[in-house]
Amino acid sequence: MAGDPDANLTGLAAEILREAVQVFDHEDVVSWLVAASVMGMVGGGQVTGAFPALTGVIPALTGAMPALTGAMPAMRTGTRAMPAVTGSFPSLTGAFAAVTGSLPTIGYGNAAYAGAGLKKVFRLPLKLPGVRLPSDARLAALARSAPLMADLEALARWLGPHGQLVTAENGLPTATVPNAAPRLDVPRQYLPYLLDYALTARWVALKDEPGSSRTWAVLGKTARRWADGDDSGALHVWAAVFAALLAKTLDVAASTDRRASSKLKFQGQGVAAAVTLFLARRTGLSGADVRNLVMSGAIGDTPSSRTRRAWDGWVRGHGDPALWLLSELTALGAISPPVADDSTIELTPLAIWALREQLRLDGIEIPLLKATSAQMTAAALVAFADGVSDAEVETEFASWVGARGPDQAAGELLAFAAFSGPKSRLAAVNLARRIGAPAHLAWRDAMQRPELRGYAEITLAMLAEKLPQSTMPPVLDPLPNDFAQVATDLLTLACGDGNPDPREIAAQFSEAIPEGAEAWVFGLMARSSHPEIVKVLIVLGRYHPDRRIAKGARRAARDAARNRTMARADRALARASGR
Repeated sequence: MAGDPDANLTGLAAEILREAVQVFDHEDVVSWLVAASVMGMVGGGQVTGAFPALTGVIPALTGAMPALTGAMPAMRTGTRAMPAVTGSFPSLTGAFAAVTGSLPTIGYGNAAYAGAGLKKVFRLPLKLPGVRLPSDARLAALARSAPLMADLEALARWLGPHGQLVTAENGLPTATVPNAAPRLDVPRQYLPYLLDYALTARWVALKDEPGSSRTWAVLGKTARRWADGDDSGALHVWAAVFAALLAKTLDVAASTDRRASSKLKFQGQGVAAAVTLFLARRTGLSGADVRNLVMSGAIGDTPSSRTRRAWDGWVRGHGDPALWLLSELTALGAISPPVADDSTIELTPLAIWALREQLRLDGIEIPLLKATSAQMTAAALVAFADGVSDAEVETEFASWVGARGPDQAAGELLAFAAFSGPKSRLAAVNLARRIGAPAHLAWRDAMQRPELRGYAEITLAMLAEKLPQSTMPPVLDPLPNDFAQVATDLLTLACGDGNPDPREIAAQFSEAIPEGAEAWVFGLMARSSHPEIVKVLIVLGRYHPDRRIAKGARRAARDAARNRTMARADRALARASGR
């Protein structure tokens, strides 16, 4: 690995991300888990808060930066003209490659990935839904087109072959930035951010002058790798800068007013936001979601009045830090630009690629889906649907069904569902339901499987009006206990926690039992004495946010509980008679 610069860059990104979250304690992680589980992205679990310290991290300039006055730097979007970026890197930078070629070797740091990984910190599962990515050439082109990378290129040209002196007092170059030649087209208030990204990602390094107390800022190995111009280098350099941005943006913001930020926890919140966006890539998050996530991380779930006042004062004086984070991520090409506060923010393929690389370092399996729609197995299709937008699912699913025909497509999905866990089973069942009436034969076959019987009865009942009159009645006298597996799945997915979230319960219930079938299903469940059915009815009656559904569940729960009591009495009487 020591001789592989791109592997070293991946290790550097891992160091940066792990260093950023090593300050997270038990309370921080629990807070994130609560927020993520509300969004339906991770399950609960016991969380531990031991985070070993990192070593070998490059010194940052942020601690020595002069305080900035007023609000945070203006959002990048629409506030200043960014240099146009076209073509490949050598054509952009002119003499930059020649400049970097004469620099001494500057190392990347410790490639041993010290510290707790993202999987351990955020309690992630061993496997996450698969992703589909463009070619490396396309990803590299996107990396080269990012405005923030153009800023780093401008910084590299400005530093020149010999670098620039930095002062011991404030860490800034001694040259007057606006008058430097060639011109560095970066506002001075933004310079601390750019320099910190550059230092953290090893784009720039600090060198002590031999025999002198002077320190120079010179180009680092990351910048030299970028100048090589190949696609792999572009991708891995971009990923290192991405990690630096996630780790440092809010830290630099906090350093502009240390007194105001002393009661807030900004460190690591950029990484937490990125992990959340990755887990939520199917539905995306809104700008308001990200703002709430950053605020929750900065003040905690149960902030004191002093902490809340500190946050409100920070936002009034400096602006919402999440908005600046989103602006920087947009400038790097890591997210789709948010149009409004309620619009969906999605990670770009570049960011998905970079985060997938980091999570795979921690041993998390995230399949790379290369097969076309027609070639996918049912398992691959379910995994794919769990990780992309609904619009993309519709397109791929239509192609997948078209290649097989509705009956075979539904049969493959239901066969997979029968042998899957609750989450995958429910996902496969809902995909099969999308096919509609043409799949009714596959649903009839599913009636023979205990794991699917309840789902099949619900589906066939909903399809009854759409089926030809010549077909047999879809459901013949369903038994109350046929819904035991549905109840068990619901309990496992949404109702098993000690303090269930009503929104999560409503979402899972609507997937298991379509709208319009609730009263019919509750009527059958009310006749059951199965313990899991009684439990799920109690939880639905207590926590479901829809009053009508909650009332129906409570009524059914009372009837089912009476049936269970009577069943126990009958069994006791039978045992006594047998003696």
